[in-house]
Formats: sequence, structure tokens, C-alpha cells
Amino acid sequence: MGKKIYQKTILYSVLRVYSNFIYRRWFNSIEINGVDTIPENTSVIFAPNHQNGFIDAMALLSSSPKPVVFLARADMFRKKTLDRILRTLKIMPAYRIRDGIQNLKKNEDSFEQAIEVLLHKEFFCLMPEGGQDTVRTLRPLVKGMFRIAFATQEILKDTDSVKIVPVGIDYSDYDHSGGHLIVNFGKAINIREYYDAYLENPPVAQNQLRDELSKRMSPLMLNIQSKEYYDCFYIVSYLYNSEMLDEMDLEDNETNRLVARQRIVSFLQKAEKNGSPLLPELDKLCKKWADKHKDIAFSAKISEFGNGIDGNLMISLCYLIITVPLFLYSALINGIPYLLTKFLTRKAEGTGFQASFVFGLAGVLFPVFFLLETIVFAFFAPTFLTGVAFALSLPLSFFFMLRYKWRFRFVGEWLGNIFRKDKEVPQILSYAERLVKE
Repeated sequence: MGKKIYQKTILYSVLRVYSNFIYRRWFNSIEINGVDTIPENTSVIFAPNHQNGFIDAMALLSSSPKPVVFLARADMFRKKTLDRILRTLKIMPAYRIRDGIQNLKKNEDSFEQAIEVLLHKEFFCLMPEGGQDTVRTLRPLVKGMFRIAFATQEILKDTDSVKIVPVGIDYSDYDHSGGHLIVNFGKAINIREYYDAYLENPPVAQNQLRDELSKRMSPLMLNIQSKEYYDCFYIVSYLYNSEMLDEMDLEDNETNRLVARQRIVSFLQKAEKNGSPLLPELDKLCKKWADKHKDIAFSAKISEFGNGIDGNLMISLCYLIITVPLFLYSALINGIPYLLTKFLTRKAEGTGFQASFVFGLAGVLFPVFFLLETIVFAFFAPTFLTGVAFALSLPLSFFFMLRYKWRFRFVGEWLGNIFRKDKEVPQILSYAERLVKE
């Protein structure tokens, strides 16, 4: 009899260490908050917002104190090889109506396994929005999670309680590496407090639980509810970020910057509700600025440095020039797997799955190429130590190449601001200040 999905295996443990290692280097900045609020020695269900495919799952897995079992869309399990891989990674299928009504009954098996995971006090995760979308918005929650929670609580009775932990995940860039990642764990919901109501009227209790979970998830993420001005609010939340950070007298870190963006959005949504006449003009300015900047978060952050030349820019330019030989070596060593990864994942851009494909493919391709390059080099290495040094330089050269690429992009954007002179930014900041103070 095979191992249960919640049981640890050597292969899973090795893969978890490896994936966490490369995942934490995918970002320039990672901030994890509220880990101490995760209940211990009890049944825990994580409920994160879902915007970025497998990268969301990795965000939770890399910040969780122990392994997590996931439910994922069933169409990923169609091929037997991929099915085995996903189950090895502690991922089970969840069927939706789009997968065929006849397949919905297959969910019972996954739900039973999920209950078994919880009864053994292992961590379980189900994305409560029921799917992903590349918007910073908390969408309506589905009830599959609550079915599992109440079914488990029915077995536990009064001996213990299932806990649902709301989680907020925030990225500066969905598709590319080099940005920030914030994972916020919120205060857990005690299912036993809703169980009596569930026995009396299950739909009412599930709705109450859904509303409470939504209420607790919203403050953990950037939740832009406006449909008409979504892009405008998102852009302003970044361009006015530094000013709001100062107004709130907060230390400059990514977590506090998220808090400041949340505050900005709350003011803007209030202005929309009140029918502010400033919003249409602000929206036009934001669209005009966005037409010149593909990566909103990155460009907004660089705009904080202004349109002049200072020491930071000169240091970065010198760094790029001095380390050109190292970059050329890194590009030579890593060029083939890098370009191959870019080519094979090009069609996924903008879908919310590009980063997932790049991360997964690069995690396989680069070690294979590193091994082949080490074998080839070994035939020409004058000494054993030279071969070892070359092998060790391979992963280091890869991470250096990424850092160089990010620094090059940083300098390019800054120089672009100097020559472009974005006239919209001061106007946007002026409008934002007026709206915040209305």
C-alpha cells in the first residue's frame, strides 16, 4: 500500500528544499508576516488569494513552517506523468463544472483525502476564490473549503477545532523575477464557533463563514474593487506610495509600502463612491503615463529617484561597466538554457501562468545543462580542483546574471526618465494628494 499524500517522503523533502532555495532567489525582496499566528497541533486550512498560478502555492509552501497539501485545477492532471509528479508534490485534483458534470463526483475522493490530511493535523490549502485572475482584487469565495472544514469538524466534534487561516499574497510583478513578494498570515477562524449554526442551517452557516473569511482576507492584500478605475487606482497606489508612506510615518519596507497602497486605494474608492469630479482627469493622466511604462510597479519605484543624475545612478553605471567580463562569462554559461526557457514559455505571458512555467522549466533545465557543462569541462580541466571550481561557479554565475540584468534594467529605466521627463507624474501626485485630503 502506497504512502498517504500527507506522509513525508525523501523525494518530496529533497524537492521542497530545492524548490524553496530557487524560489527565494526568484525575488529581490521577500517579507513574511504573521507566521506566529498559525495554530499548532491542530487541523489547519490555508486560504490565500489566487493571482499567479503555481507561484502562489510556492509562496505559501516556502513560508509555511511545514509541508502543505494542495488542491489544484483538475485539467493539470490529465497526463499520467504529470499526474504522478503533482501527487508526489502533495497536490490533488479539484474538478469544476467546466471539467464536465460527470467528473464532479470525483471530487469526493479528493475531499476525503483532504479530511484525512486535516485529521492528521497536517497543513492543507485550498484557493477559496475557486480560480485565479491577474488582478489585485479579492473575488467572491466559493464554498468547497467550507464543506471540507465542516465535514472534518463533524468528525472531531468537541475534541478539537478546524482552523482556517486567511493569507494575503502580494507581488510587484506576476510574470518576471526580481520584484518583491509579501506573504501575510492573518488571524485564524475557529470552525467550531460556526458548527452549531451549521447543524441548524448549513447554507446560512457557510455564508456567514464565507463573509468572515472575505473580511479577514481583504486587509492582507491589495484589494481594488473598482471596475471603472481599476488601472488608475493601481497606478496611483504605486506612484503616490512614497508620499503616503511619509504621511503615515512608516518605515520604508515592502510590507509598509503595501499598507500605504491599501490606504491610497481606500481613499480613491471613497472618492469614486462620492462621485469625485477629479477621478476622470486622473484616469486620463494615468493612462497616458502607463502607455510609456509596461511594468507599473517597477517604473513607479524608479520615478521616486526623480529625473536627475545622482550618486546611486553613477554607482550602478560603474558596477555595470566593471562587471561586464563576469556578465559575458555568465551569459556564455547560462545562455542556452535561459533562451530556451524564454522561448518555450513565450506564449504564457500575461496569462498568470508565465512565472509558473518559467520557474518549473528553469528548475529542470538549468541543473541538466550545468551537469552536462561540468562533464564536458572535466575532460579539459587541468586539475580536479579546477573542475570543482567550475561546477561551483555555474549556479553562482546564473544568480549573478539575473542580478546584472535587474541592475541594467534599473539603470535603463532611470536614464529613460531623465530623457523622457514624464510630465504626468507631478500632476498625478497633485491629484492624488487632493483626493486623499478630500
